[in-house]
Amino acid sequence: MSELFLHRVYYPVTTLGYGKRLGVWVRGCGKACPGCISPELKEPLGSPVDVEEVIRRIPEGFEADGLTISGGEPFDQPRGVLQLIRWFSREISEDILIFTGYTIEELRGFKDPVIDEILGLTAVLVEGPYREELNSGRGLRGSDNQRVIVQRFPERYRDAEHMERQVQFIGEGDHLVQIGIPPLEP
Repeated sequence: MSELFLHRVYYPVTTLGYGKRLGVWVRGCGKACPGCISPELKEPLGSPVDVEEVIRRIPEGFEADGLTISGGEPFDQPRGVLQLIRWFSREISEDILIFTGYTIEELRGFKDPVIDEILGLTAVLVEGPYREELNSGRGLRGSDNQRVIVQRFPERYRDAEHMERQVQFIGEGDHLVQIGIPPLEP
């Protein structure tokens, strides 16, 4: 059994990939990108959650077009991420999108078979460190140095680097949570 330091599981996410998606945010990140969109997820707070428990929390019979994993840094917890995406690709959809601060070259350079399998199962990888000065306010990436690597479903993601950004708001307890990559303020 694998575990994840988990922050949130939410459905439907409509702003981080094609269609209605299951969104999973992990906690913990060894990167230190200035201007990080989620600095509150840097520390792996709390106890890790068994991936089987994460799967049990997903509403039965839900129909997702894909899975988006963000964080924190998903590749800092590769075993848990791999278990989750194996299940999702087998049971729900092969449209798996992962946001990471690592470049694909760094990920391949780890020479880790778990990371290699994750990369093989990933449909879209949004990779590279966020650089605030290169944020053009467009696309499915935070800054223009980041690459959107489309390995499957090119028709769905043909405009991923230039699309208008959207955000959605959800109520969580007594506060509002923003999901998505914010467009630049005018």
